[in-house]
Amino acid sequence: MPKDRKTIHVVSNSHWDREWCYPFEETRLLLIKFMDELLHLLDTDPDFASFTMDSQTLCVEDYLELRPEKRETIEKHVKSGRLIVGPWCSLPEEYLVNGESLVRNLVVGHRVAKDLGKVSKIGYTPFSYGQTSQIPQIYQGFDIDTIIFYRGINVPKSEFILEGPDGSRLLGMRFGCMSRFSYYVYIYRVLRYGSDDVFKRYDWDRGASPFRLASDRHPRAHYYVLDDKKKHWNDEPIREQLLKLVADESEHFTTSQICCMQGFDTSNPDPKESDIIKLCQKLLPEHDIKLSNLKDYMDAMRKEVKNPTVLTGESRDPGSVGKWTHLNGDVISARPLLKIGNNRAEINIQRLAEPWGAIGSWVGGEYFKAALDRCWKLHLRNHPHDTITGAGVDQMELDSL
Repeated sequence: MPKDRKTIHVVSNSHWDREWCYPFEETRLLLIKFMDELLHLLDTDPDFASFTMDSQTLCVEDYLELRPEKRETIEKHVKSGRLIVGPWCSLPEEYLVNGESLVRNLVVGHRVAKDLGKVSKIGYTPFSYGQTSQIPQIYQGFDIDTIIFYRGINVPKSEFILEGPDGSRLLGMRFGCMSRFSYYVYIYRVLRYGSDDVFKRYDWDRGASPFRLASDRHPRAHYYVLDDKKKHWNDEPIREQLLKLVADESEHFTTSQICCMQGFDTSNPDPKESDIIKLCQKLLPEHDIKLSNLKDYMDAMRKEVKNPTVLTGESRDPGSVGKWTHLNGDVISARPLLKIGNNRAEINIQRLAEPWGAIGSWVGGEYFKAALDRCWKLHLRNHPHDTITGAGVDQMELDSL
């Protein structure tokens, strides 16, 4: 491969917030549509290589509660490696739950993913506002030797080694110029919506169906449901955008391997995704562009990276590189009743119910394993980062408490 030839790994994904702008059950209505479309795409497009389910399993369980007949289809795609789930159950804010909760989150995530067919062993951790210093030790306990995130890290280049207090090490990657949104903003939005302007304006003709939920329960601004039939195909500026993407990302990545995520928050996979990649490769033959996954990227990067910076301690640098990297420090104290309730629940399960249940079983009593497993499942449903931080609508807090 020529020295200046890059390989662009485009990872099809979505960042699925279980509840945030809408309470859980309202968000689940969107989840059903999203998952139905995703499974149809996996069934009908062999060129759609894979989809990364945001490193969690909880959204799949939420879907299967209302679509149990889809389990066989999901298992088929998980086993084949085309639907990538886990290693987490939910996506916690690491600084608002204790260490045992982080470990149990991974335990449950592994169990669910294995039951579905295969568990991802990539430490994709973009959800927490920073990383605890012991995340290398925790991940290594689950045979995970990589980490990918972008909040709270400020190193010159994207590739690094993260070392825990016990000496555990992870090969790490932080996203580049637009955090995890570079391909989405540079390429996808320009091609399908005619603009890379994500937040500053709203064009009523951009291919969405605007409406407003105007009631006391829904005091939000306009929301839009994407309509694939109304999306554009604006390929004229795409070569220029691709050149810009490669140039900007090359300022961050030191190897010939560049990783970009296709999805956005709560975004559905585009039925034209494989066609878009073929178009990009045609327009930019001097580089390689392919639908990929995080494991393939990390494996390729591992072979090329030389002398990556070794980082230690907490990843809580407020001056991190790129956009959308803020740490949102105010979430530490937001909705204190939620934090107090979570702490009480952690103590009740971890310090009382489980140890005393074990002691009781040693002297002839019954150990209520199924009940305690159920407690953990319910508890972890309150640990997604938007939930435990209290960074969403009021109904979210009421549902948790």
